[in-house]
Amino acid sequence: MTAKASPDPFEIPALAGLAEHELKVLIALAARLDPAVFSDFSGFDLTRIIDLLRGRELVHGSPPTVVAAVARALGRFPAGLAPPSNTPLDDAQIAAALRITGADERRVLNRLAWGPPLGTVSHAQRTITWHEAASPIDRLLALNLLRPVDDSTVILPREVSLTLRGGRLFDRNSGRPPLPRFFTAKETAAPKSGVSAPLPRQAVSSWRSVVDEASRDDIWVELAYAEEDGTLTTAVVRVLLVAHGSVYLVRRAGPRVSIPMNRIISAQLLEPVTINDPVLDLDG
Repeated sequence: MTAKASPDPFEIPALAGLAEHELKVLIALAARLDPAVFSDFSGFDLTRIIDLLRGRELVHGSPPTVVAAVARALGRFPAGLAPPSNTPLDDAQIAAALRITGADERRVLNRLAWGPPLGTVSHAQRTITWHEAASPIDRLLALNLLRPVDDSTVILPREVSLTLRGGRLFDRNSGRPPLPRFFTAKETAAPKSGVSAPLPRQAVSSWRSVVDEASRDDIWVELAYAEEDGTLTTAVVRVLLVAHGSVYLVRRAGPRVSIPMNRIISAQLLEPVTINDPVLDLDG
C-alpha cells in the first residue's frame, strides 16, 4: 500500500499566515464554491481577499482556482463537504425528504452536517426501500439523504450538508478552521505513517524578527506552531525568551510553555501590552 504523503511543507507557512476570513475564503474556493453566496462572508471585500490569495500564489486563474498543492494540503473534504454529487438532489427533493424524517434521522444528519461527511455502517450498499427501512440509517439511505461509498461507509451529499447549514459554510462556533497536520524535520527519520517532510528553513526568517521584537518590547504575538503530533495550533502569546533552540512564552490566560524553533510556522504582532502597573500619583 502506498504511503500517504504529508501536506507540502512549503504551503504550510502560507496557510498559517492567513487571517481567519482569508483562510475561510480559500477553503470555500477549494470546495469549488462561490463565497459570495454564504452569509459567513457578508461585509468582506471578496475581490481584495481573492487578489491577496492570488498574489501569494495560493489561487490562480479566473474564476479563481486553488493551486494543486494547496488543494492537497486542505484534504479530501474542504469545509467538511463531500465532493459534488454525480446525481445531486435539488432543493425540492431535499425539502420533501427532510419533511418525513424524524428526530432520530435528524440526529444522524446533524452529526455529519459540518463534516467530515463520512459515517460507518454495515452493508451500506444493500438495496433498501422506505417501507423496508428498520433504522434511521436505513431510512436516510432510502431517501438518498445518505449515499453508500462502499459496503461499510456512507457519505452525506454536499447539497444536503449545505441545506442543513442554512446558508452558512462554517459553523459559527468553530472559530478558525483547522490547518493540515504536518511533521517537522525531527520526525522524518522514522515516520509511523505517511511520508514526513521538514519545515522549510526559509520559514524562520518570516517569524524570527517578530518574536525577537515581541520579547524586547512586551508585545502580544499570534503564533502558529506545530504540536508534537503534527497538529497546528494558533495561540496569542507573550514571548519571554528566545534561547537554546526554543521560544519560551506564556499563552494569554494560560501556562508558560516552550516551543522548539523547528515547530514555529508564523508569528504576527498584536497590540502592545503593559506588564507593570502604572505608578500611583500619591500627591493627587
